[in-house]
Amino acid sequence: SNGLLRYALRAPLRSPLLQPRSCAKQPPGSNPSWRKAGGHVNSFAPDYRTRTLRKDSSKGEAQTAKERLPRHLLARFTGEIVVEATVSVDEDDKTAIKQMIKDEAGAKEINGEIPDTFTLRRADVFDRGDYVRTDRKFSFDIELKKKGDRKFKPLDVDDEKYVYSSLYEFTPSIAYHDSFLFDFPKKIYLTNRPGAGDWVYRKMFEDVLAAGRIPYELDDITKRIRSEKYQKTWLDVLAAWAENDDKLRVQQIIDQASETITTSVFGKWNKIFKEDVGDKEISVQYGVEQGRRFDKEIKSYVESEDHDIYVSLEIKDGTRRFPIQDRSLGFRWFFAFLLFTQFRTKRVDDHPVLFLFDEPAANLHSAAQERLIESFPEIATGNNMLIYSTHSHYMISPDWLEQTFIVTNAADAPDKGIVDAAVIEDEFLDIRAQLYRKFANEHPSDTSYFQPIIDRIEVVPSRFDVSFPSIIVEGKSDFYILRYAALMHDYTSLRLLPGTGSGTFDALIGLGATWGTKFLFLLDSDNAGLKERERYAIDRGARVEAICSLSDCESDLIEIEDLLDESAKEEIKKLLGVSKLTKKLIMRFFQENLARRSVVNLGAGFKRRSKRVLQELEDRLARLPAD
Repeated sequence: SNGLLRYALRAPLRSPLLQPRSCAKQPPGSNPSWRKAGGHVNSFAPDYRTRTLRKDSSKGEAQTAKERLPRHLLARFTGEIVVEATVSVDEDDKTAIKQMIKDEAGAKEINGEIPDTFTLRRADVFDRGDYVRTDRKFSFDIELKKKGDRKFKPLDVDDEKYVYSSLYEFTPSIAYHDSFLFDFPKKIYLTNRPGAGDWVYRKMFEDVLAAGRIPYELDDITKRIRSEKYQKTWLDVLAAWAENDDKLRVQQIIDQASETITTSVFGKWNKIFKEDVGDKEISVQYGVEQGRRFDKEIKSYVESEDHDIYVSLEIKDGTRRFPIQDRSLGFRWFFAFLLFTQFRTKRVDDHPVLFLFDEPAANLHSAAQERLIESFPEIATGNNMLIYSTHSHYMISPDWLEQTFIVTNAADAPDKGIVDAAVIEDEFLDIRAQLYRKFANEHPSDTSYFQPIIDRIEVVPSRFDVSFPSIIVEGKSDFYILRYAALMHDYTSLRLLPGTGSGTFDALIGLGATWGTKFLFLLDSDNAGLKERERYAIDRGARVEAICSLSDCESDLIEIEDLLDESAKEEIKKLLGVSKLTKKLIMRFFQENLARRSVVNLGAGFKRRSKRVLQELEDRLARLPAD
């Protein structure tokens, strides 16, 4: 559907850039209904934990492949459903992959190099709606020499499978979350209790234990209740457990888990929602329970001497306790979101994860949505990545627009209503993803760089909306550099908006006057900027105090890049790994660091001068009359 596919990620060395590809080319002599269709991104390397939560972990390859069939061709689709992933690996990965290939295929030597970047291709093949097979290919050639071989030989069918699986092992797992409103179990068994069905929550709690001040594993708890001394009747176990030091040791670990979750959840809650939660805490309680096993003969559970231990989570407020599952929709969403993302990414020994979020925070207040995205860069750390889709303009950060894709149905008629769009047939779908930069460039007459996105998602001001005082700058470069400086100096209340050039402020000046909004317009101090400043005053009747040039803030500034002295430029070149600096590279540096919320020390000169500019802009904006 129409919307945004958002990237908020750091670019790791080991990362699949998943690109579903589709085409309608028919092979010679093929059935006329033969075609290729793009597959689901998350289906390429689905994270097992997420699949379990989505209740589809038990599905076989044929069943999951059928779910990717075009709905209008269920009975007659002949062709392939294809997903290709572009994978980038570093030298350490290559060494490990080669060793894995040797181990899997029983090879002594490998002829050929693993490229820095290659593609993995998975194609589900169907014949008139019936699943036939799944083909897997990789995009480069190598040869193997096995024991007894005198020379290198091309890969046979089995060898291709071994190589593909070795390459596949180095792709991140894709954790697709269409919702975080999971039904939290009242008990999370830390032992593998038959029939409990809480494997994912047990792994989540293991992540919590590993993130504490003193890292623990589940085994530090479970080995105590499952030790030989408790292999006895249940009544004897209860008496022995109450008197043994094992109870105190487990309690100490559980208390630290309570502290870890409280610090993470309520710490983020304070930061995002600006609320003081007081003495509230997340309390983790534990208990032991008589073991059980499944008897195949009577097909029922019976008592076992392998006893179990479980935890339950509650909110504690003084003497009162509230089960998590009884809390509000918004709190449960936020709580689940943190538990299934924040702790998992802190495990250095875990597999890299690409998180896919579909319409996150839909149950949260608009102000909370706006603040929540500030926590996303903390998830996309190391080799982990994050992609999310949204229709909410509150979930769009201006710092990430250069990494944003507009997703549209190119076959959709512009006058389609909501109901018409909901019942559109699959054969009329033509889903396209276009980089926002290109999308914005196709709208050169717009007065603001943000305008195309506002129009695309049909943002309509509320009857209660008011226009906030803002500083309008010439373009993207001014916006990103000044926004970076505002982040560095904590000028969080300063609102910056990018225009599309010095000569495009006419409409915004008119809007400011009509709305009675305090708009301060900042132009370059070059000839074009000074000329436009004079024109606005004469042709548009703009107030002198509402338009300023960079030189009004710092006397020697002509354009925004002049804020960078030689020391700052050398630091940027070093960080980018380039020998020559261009305006494009400078903007890229500030864009990427803003996306990560990372502030790098560019020297005392940049810091001092940028603060003077921000302070002057803030003072001028404050002095502007409201009408």
